[in-house]
Amino acid sequence: MKTLPCFAILLSTLLTSSALFAQTESKQVWVPQVAGRFYPGNEIALKDQINTFFTNIPRQKLKGKPIALISPHAGYQYSGQVAAYGYHAIKDYGFTRVIILSPSHFMGGKRFRGASVLRVKGFKTPLGIIPIDLDACNQLLDTSEDLSPDVSRKKLALFGSYEGAYQGEHSLETQLPFLQMALNTFQLVPIMVGILINDDFDRVANAIRPLIDEKTLVVVSSDFTHYGESYDYVPFKKDIEKNIRALDYGAFERIRNKDFEGLKKYRRDTGINACGIMPIELLLKLLPGEAQSEILNYDTSGRQTKDFSFSVSYASILFTKPSETKSGLYVPSRETIGSQQSFLTNDEKGLLLSLARNTLETYVKTGVPPNLGRVNDKLTMRLKEKYGVFVTLKKYGELRGCIGHITPRTSLVQGVIENTINSSSNDWRFSPVDTKEVTDITIEISVLSHPKKIHGPDEFMVGKEGIIIRKGSASAVFLPQVAVEQGWDRTETLCHLCQKAGLSTDAWRDSGMEFYVFTADVFHEGEKS
Repeated sequence: MKTLPCFAILLSTLLTSSALFAQTESKQVWVPQVAGRFYPGNEIALKDQINTFFTNIPRQKLKGKPIALISPHAGYQYSGQVAAYGYHAIKDYGFTRVIILSPSHFMGGKRFRGASVLRVKGFKTPLGIIPIDLDACNQLLDTSEDLSPDVSRKKLALFGSYEGAYQGEHSLETQLPFLQMALNTFQLVPIMVGILINDDFDRVANAIRPLIDEKTLVVVSSDFTHYGESYDYVPFKKDIEKNIRALDYGAFERIRNKDFEGLKKYRRDTGINACGIMPIELLLKLLPGEAQSEILNYDTSGRQTKDFSFSVSYASILFTKPSETKSGLYVPSRETIGSQQSFLTNDEKGLLLSLARNTLETYVKTGVPPNLGRVNDKLTMRLKEKYGVFVTLKKYGELRGCIGHITPRTSLVQGVIENTINSSSNDWRFSPVDTKEVTDITIEISVLSHPKKIHGPDEFMVGKEGIIIRKGSASAVFLPQVAVEQGWDRTETLCHLCQKAGLSTDAWRDSGMEFYVFTADVFHEGEKS
């Protein structure tokens, strides 16, 4: 019996209950499932194979900074060279976290609705153990789907932890050795994507989006057309190679145009059976409007084996974000404060500022927060999601109060209300705001990305990132805009931060100091849209 280049098992049963996710004890490390079959199980042989793939790639000139990649997941003898094009392109861009969106082929013959995030501390390959970004994974698993008290309106929780989705699975694992060779050290957010229907795509994308910043790469694992009787897909029997290519490039066209609805229609019209179609469609919801794409490499197993009785297609598709160029080559540039996190619309920002203003005026006068009844019907799904958020009060340009949550605790709307109250009444550095001061105060809101641990202070980008230091029980935080407003460089920022934490000004040099960074979407009253 002939070995197929990619397994494609029909998985028919759709489970729609959130109880489907098996609650198992958290394992320390997830061991390799397909090492020695899909790729070499020996460290030296594996490194040699990937390095050979990289050597065969001509010099690449990219359109901008890589932000996402679609990569194949068959055995390396079939798809490895194609995959290498994408991973070679993402070297040297400083990625410290990778989110992988993969399809599940197995699971005992059952499919699940939503996405599974495995509860482990690391993924092991022959090249070593990749640490999991536990904070990011927990943030996804804790996603609040619906804040409505009406139980009949509660929605299915779309994130859970189901170990069966990963057992024997190759789609995610085959990406890992390439990432280890390309990035060396990074943290992983492994997401196995099941069935997504209707608004599931938006809900899952909205949960993932706050994790994406300039140091995070999104990888989608997918092969494309699976042709032949073995895959139960024979839409044509003549000019097979030509027709397979046309079928694949029809999908590529819609992907490159970020045409979510167009790709769904193309799938219905052609029956194209790309195994990662759900993760790909999810990616289209995540990509920013300015994202560009290019097909770095394309091949088929039919061409390689000269046998098109069955064939699987492989493509490496890179998505980049435009940036400044010099001499025709991409030069990484640092963006303005928080711009990469500006996922809130102007209407959403305006609503939050209006709510903060109403809260300030009402609480200072009455001692109670305002009633949300009038704005409940205006709240978008994003405003009901959990985010870290700070509210800063300024009087004549000088700080008058600033309190917030670094990590997501409650909905964005509720966080703005709570922190407006705390900034006006509970900042120990200032007396409570008086009713006579309210009209002299300007409100600024900072919506935060999830903090990421960095190896040392040299990785902190001053003015672009906020920073948290932690040593023992002492800690302190500065928002990204603080250093810019004060005119501080990195050393000055760190010294002032240590002073704020009650430590000596040079404590940031100590070996026991921990550093975390985050970005912020910052907006304030009086700002033009």
